[in-house]
Amino acid sequence: MKEKKLFFIVLLITLFAQVYFYPFQSDLKLSIGVIIFNFVILTREDIEEITLGVFCGIGVLFVRTIISVLLFKAEIYQGLIFNFPSFLYYLILGTLIKATKIRQHKENIIYSFLLLATLDSLSNIFEALIRRNISIKVLKVIVLAAIIRSLIVYLLSLAHKKEKLYILKKEHQERYSQLNLLMSNIQSEMFYLKKSMKDIEKVMGESYSLYEEYSHEEKLKEKTLNIAREVHEIKKDYHRVTSGLEDLINSVENQEVMTLSTVFTIIRDNTTRYINANGLQVKLHFSFEQNFEIIPYYSLFAILNNLIINSIEACEDNCNIDVIEQERDGNIYIKVVDNGRGIEEEVLPYIFNPGFTTKFQEETGTSSTGIGLAHVKNIIENLKGAISVESKLQEGTTFLVRIPKNSLSR
Repeated sequence: MKEKKLFFIVLLITLFAQVYFYPFQSDLKLSIGVIIFNFVILTREDIEEITLGVFCGIGVLFVRTIISVLLFKAEIYQGLIFNFPSFLYYLILGTLIKATKIRQHKENIIYSFLLLATLDSLSNIFEALIRRNISIKVLKVIVLAAIIRSLIVYLLSLAHKKEKLYILKKEHQERYSQLNLLMSNIQSEMFYLKKSMKDIEKVMGESYSLYEEYSHEEKLKEKTLNIAREVHEIKKDYHRVTSGLEDLINSVENQEVMTLSTVFTIIRDNTTRYINANGLQVKLHFSFEQNFEIIPYYSLFAILNNLIINSIEACEDNCNIDVIEQERDGNIYIKVVDNGRGIEEEVLPYIFNPGFTTKFQEETGTSSTGIGLAHVKNIIENLKGAISVESKLQEGTTFLVRIPKNSLSR
């Protein structure tokens, strides 16, 4: 793989080395290949300088000799002799770059820029001496051309560095967004686990009641006691899982804070990907009055993700969803407003009840778990807040969340 990269880089430099310019109306012929050569030196740490110089020199010598033979009817040995100084130029430039360790100083832009221009000049002067084409005018042209080429190289390398940092930042933000979404989903699943814990406790209590009720029947007594024991073991396993997940979430949230604008950005990006992946015609809008720091931000993620997805599922084509934050009397108010199909008036009092749902799969008729809004209400109440809803059929729905600000921030 490394050899292939080197081959293609050498090929690229060799081809660009056939593109010439004559600086300042002089007879001195300079190629663009040197710009690519120096750019590679500054941006590719995995390529050894002298090796690159040798192979580029051979490539340039080979191609220019072929051009001399085919276009100018020169003998092969004449072409080799005439173009041999070009080979020496790349060899000397690579050797000087290696000797001066310019890569170690590339963060010092002025110093490395001047050093690169100097090395370019020295290599060109050596080539000019061999060709016996040296004069004060030629020296001036060589120096000025080297400065221009080095400036272009540094502008290209700075642009490359900026692009690389942008890509790394974007990748980091995407991983960070995915991590936060994952953690908020884990917290959402905690609601199911806690609900199951209560069901398990209920079954265990009923099993033990049966054990006491039928204590006079030896076989039935033993079976009911075994059931109670097994359910108790399941309860202990559930407790270990929920405790571990709670410790994980709390340890992360206690070490970090996140601003409201960052929470909104992550939710917007993740939801937009979901909307695009499903080919939906939904527009999201976020606004806030104050950008404050949030400690239990996974809780806010879980609340907003559930409410926004709920709104998306209630939307028809060309739907708008607005997420609006306001602050009043020490409370944070967040509205999630959509212009979807709305909720029937007789249904509204029950939508926060666990198990209640109006959503069914068309193919199978299977209902959803109905746990989403109940989970949202549970999280909000744990934060000492409240949630309410207003809706009109074919006009839309507004969820209003109120949370004391001291429950969210320091």
